[in-house]
Amino acid sequence: MSTAAFWALLTPLIMIVTRQIRDRTSARLQWLAAHIGTFLTMHVIDVSAYSALTSVFAPEPRPVIQLLFSLATFNMIAYGMIAVVTTVLDYQDALRERGLRAARLETQLALAQFQALRAQLHPHFLFNALNAISALIHKDATRADRMLARLSELLRLAIDTAATPEVRLIDEIEFVKRYLEIEMMRFGDRLNVRVDLPVETYDAMVPNMLLQPLVENAVRHGVAPHPGPGRVEIAAARDGQRLGIVVRDTGAGMPANTPNEERTRGGVGLRTTRERLQKLYGTAQELALVNVPGGFETRVVLPFRRHADSTTNDEDPLPRR
Repeated sequence: MSTAAFWALLTPLIMIVTRQIRDRTSARLQWLAAHIGTFLTMHVIDVSAYSALTSVFAPEPRPVIQLLFSLATFNMIAYGMIAVVTTVLDYQDALRERGLRAARLETQLALAQFQALRAQLHPHFLFNALNAISALIHKDATRADRMLARLSELLRLAIDTAATPEVRLIDEIEFVKRYLEIEMMRFGDRLNVRVDLPVETYDAMVPNMLLQPLVENAVRHGVAPHPGPGRVEIAAARDGQRLGIVVRDTGAGMPANTPNEERTRGGVGLRTTRERLQKLYGTAQELALVNVPGGFETRVVLPFRRHADSTTNDEDPLPRR
């Protein structure tokens, strides 16, 4: 009982010493020598305590030399079990911490890559908007001034949400609304916009600035090249645990002889959007470019996740024209 109590009391000390040996020894022989020295010290202390107790309570005390050999096996097993269990537990903790650290680094890297890709979109739509304003400034100064005001609001909103990888779909629509207001000033009655956004999708989380490059492509290729009026439609729908978003225009679409690689990849905005989707959702997302009767569609499918703190709003997010 005295020997068991001795090792129970020394267990925390042995755990500390085991960790010190692990951290302060690099060579295997040094590690082995340190453990042997520690064990012999503990063994001698235990034998001394055992001998002192038996001299008081036992009718026939056993010689110290005999105790050194008789208690060696038990003490060796006790010390070895404590040292091994301590090493295994520390190794598991180290693996867990390494895994968490790797996951954090991977998340940080993916976020950095996502933000870098998103940053590419800012000058892209900014230059296009400035070109549109410059084209109007000598023809209609009042309208150009209004476009500059809308562009200022657009940039302020983009800066305010720059560090946010995902936003609510209703907030993304609000951003696109400001962009489309600029384009409506540019094209006048030639540009009609329609939004079909069920209330249940308002709080769905989507990548920040997901729709802007898709809508810009719809305006640029589906409306601008044609002298008559054109329409851009934005629709969203929930299908179980998936969210589908469609941006449709009434343009001519892609020529039938467009190479498959170009049809899949698209331009700068679409290519960047595809890479951002890949960074955020991996294989759980889809982006497809499809010619449809009377127009062209960009289809996006994402995992459906609702914003935890948001509340729905029954107001129409975008004026219909």
